[in-house]
Amino acid sequence: VSIRIPPGTQNGARLRVRSRGLGKEGERGDLFAVIRIEVPEKTTEAERKLWQALGAGSSFRPRG
Repeated sequence: VSIRIPPGTQNGARLRVRSRGLGKEGERGDLFAVIRIEVPEKTTEAERKLWQALGAGSSFRPRG
């Protein structure tokens, strides 16, 4: 099953896919997908510079 993740979806959000999960005999329940965002443990210097450039040009302020 393919799930379209809307922009701005946060870590821990639950997305429901109707009629794709388990259910009673002869019925289908809903499937719930929980979003887990992972951050790389190690990055190269080039990757770090790209993340910093992205942060400098973005209006998003996670702590604001």
